[in-house]
Amino acid sequence: MTVRRLVSSHASALVAITALGLACAMVVSDSGPNQAAHFALVRSLAAGTPEIDPRETIDSAYVDGRFYAAKAPGLAMFTLPWYGALRAAGLQRQSLASDAGYRHRLWELGLFGTVLPLVALLVLMTLAAERVGPGYGAASAVLVGAGTLLLPFGTLFFDHALSAALGFAAFVVLLRARESARGMLPLAAAGLLAGLAVVVEFPLAIVAGVLAAYAAAGDRRLLRLLAFGGGVVAGAFPLLAFNTWAFGSPFTLSYTHALKAPVGEGAVVVGANAEGFFGVGWPDPRAALSLLVSEKGLLVVTPLAVVALVGLPLLWRLGRRAESLVCGAVPLLFLTYNAAYYLPFGGQSPGPRFLVAALPFLVMPLAAVLRARPLVVAGIGLVSVGVMALATITGPLTGVEYSIGTWLGRLGRGETVETLAGWVGVQPGWVAAVPFVLLLAVACLAALWDVPLTADWRRDLPLLAGALGAWLLVVLVAPGLHPADEAHQTGAGTLAVLCLLAVVATALSLSVRSRLALLVLVPAFVLLLPELDARPRVSLLVTAGALGIAVLAWRRLARGGIPVLPQPEVAPEAEAIVPP
Repeated sequence: MTVRRLVSSHASALVAITALGLACAMVVSDSGPNQAAHFALVRSLAAGTPEIDPRETIDSAYVDGRFYAAKAPGLAMFTLPWYGALRAAGLQRQSLASDAGYRHRLWELGLFGTVLPLVALLVLMTLAAERVGPGYGAASAVLVGAGTLLLPFGTLFFDHALSAALGFAAFVVLLRARESARGMLPLAAAGLLAGLAVVVEFPLAIVAGVLAAYAAAGDRRLLRLLAFGGGVVAGAFPLLAFNTWAFGSPFTLSYTHALKAPVGEGAVVVGANAEGFFGVGWPDPRAALSLLVSEKGLLVVTPLAVVALVGLPLLWRLGRRAESLVCGAVPLLFLTYNAAYYLPFGGQSPGPRFLVAALPFLVMPLAAVLRARPLVVAGIGLVSVGVMALATITGPLTGVEYSIGTWLGRLGRGETVETLAGWVGVQPGWVAAVPFVLLLAVACLAALWDVPLTADWRRDLPLLAGALGAWLLVVLVAPGLHPADEAHQTGAGTLAVLCLLAVVATALSLSVRSRLALLVLVPAFVLLLPELDARPRVSLLVTAGALGIAVLAWRRLARGGIPVLPQPEVAPEAEAIVPP
C-alpha cells in the first residue's frame, strides 16, 4: 500500500466514523423503562445514595424495604462525571419522567454514555479488521456499526454500546499483545477492561470467559491466565464496592430482586428474574430460532450478521485460527445464553438486544469476506444499514410483534422520532430526519470509497442478487411460520423454517461454484402464496420438496453435471496478513 493510499484510507476512515457518530448524536429517541432506570441511578449516585424512586420505572428492585435500579451500575458510574458537568452548566434541572423535556435530558446523557462509546468501538473495530484486510478496516467497522443493532442502540441510553466497547477493547488489547509479545502487563490491562465490561452489563462475563482462554493460549499459560484474571478482578471491583454499599454484601445483585409489576397501591411483587440463574434456565431451541428468524430476528433485520459468520472459515485459512475461534465462540455463547433467558428479546427493542455485545466480534470475519467478495458484502451491508436506519428513525423501542412492515408503515405516515433538527424547530418530522439519513449515507460512502466494488462484478453480481432474494424470501415467509409469540408456534412451522434455511444455505453455497444453483431457490418461492400463511403443514411439504431438489443439485454438481465457474486464485498479498 502506497503512502498516498494509506493517507487516503485514514482520511476516509476518519470521515466515515465521524459521520456515523454525528448521525447517532442527531437522534432524540423516546424514553422507556430501561433508560429511565439508568437515568434514575445516575441521579441517585449524584445525590449520594444508591436508592431510586420506584415510580420512575418498572425496572426497579426491592431489597430490605428499599428500591434500587435493576441494572448493573456501570453506565451510571461512567456517566456520573458528565452529569455533574451538565448540572454545573445549568442543564439537567428537570429529571423526573413526567417532566417536560425528559427525553432531551436523556439525549444529553447519551452523548457521553452511548455515542462516545460507539465512536470508540468503531475505531477499535477498524483496528481489528485492518489486521485481516489492510484497507478494509473502516468499511467493515462502519457496516457493522450502521448495519446491525449497534446503530439504534447508539442512540439510546442503554448500557449495550458501552459494554460492547469495553468487551471488544479487551479483545483488541489481547490481539495486539499476541502479535507483539510484550509481557504480562497488556494481559492484565485486557482483563481490567473485561472486568469493567461486566460492571456495565453482567452477561459480559461470557466475553471475559472466552478472552481468558484466548489470553492463556501460548507459553506460560498459567501465568498468562493469572495476569488476565487479576485484571478482571480489579475491573469488577466497582461492582463489588457498589453492592457492598447498597446491599451490605459484595455478591448481592439488584437483578435478583427485580420487580414483576409496577409499584402501585398493592403489595410489592418481586421475582422477575427469580427463575433459574437470574432468569436464565436451560436454552430453548425454539427461542434460539425466534431470535434468528421471527419478526425481529437477527437474520431478518440484519442479514449482514450471516455474511460475517461466513467469514469464519476464511479467517481460519488466513492463519487467524485463535481469532476465528474467539469470533465464533462469543456470538454462539451469547445466542445460547439469550435462548435460555425467560425474556429473549428483552422487552421493547428493534431486535434481540442481548446479542449486541457479541456483534463487534463479527468485524474480523466480515473483513475477510469483504476482501473476497466486496460487491456482495457491500450490497447486503447497505440493505442492513437501510433496515437499521428505518428502525432507528421510526422508533426502535417496540414490542416483538412489530416488524419491518410496521416501520415502513410508520415512515409512510410521517411518524418519526425527534431529531436534533426537529428540536430546534425544523418541521415536519420526516424533514428533520433528513440530516440523520445524509450523515449515514456519508459514513457508508466514505467507508466504501477505497473498496474495489467492481473489481469482479460479473462474478459477484449474480451471487448478490441470489443472496438478496434469499433474504427477502426469509423475511416474507419465516416470521409467519415461526413467530416470536410462542402461543402461535407450531411444530410443522418450525420444521418448515429449518428446511427453508437449509435450502437457502445450500443454494448460496452452491452458487459460489455455479450460478445455475440459484435456481434451487425457485420452488421455495411458492411459500409466498397467501393461501399458505395459515397452513404450516403444507409449507413444510413445500420446503421439504425444495430441500430435496437442493440436495439433488448438490449431488449433480459434485458429479460434474452442472457447469462450474472458474475459481479465483488467492490474492498474492494474502500471505502478508498471516501472522508469523
